[in-house]
Amino acid sequence: MEFPKEKFEISEMEKFLEKHEFHHIHSDIFERVITLVIAALGLIAALAWDEALRHIFETLFGGKGTLLEEISYALVITILAALISVRLGKFFSKHKEK
Repeated sequence: MEFPKEKFEISEMEKFLEKHEFHHIHSDIFERVITLVIAALGLIAALAWDEALRHIFETLFGGKGTLLEEISYALVITILAALISVRLGKFFSKHKEK
């Protein structure tokens, strides 16, 4: 009679593990969806800033730029993005330590 009881316990354990695994997969999918939504919002914000900065450059230098002006724009934006990223990284590191 012990044998069926052990089999029942194993069956219950298998059900528990299946349920836990499904819950784990469900939470992984939810986490990925949230990450994708945040990334999409970041992309939208980046495109909005790109348009705003491009408008400022066109106002300063007049009209559509030449290839040299476009490369200059890209370099300035890249340098600004790098500097801001480093500053934000340091700020959050200090804030996290406190």
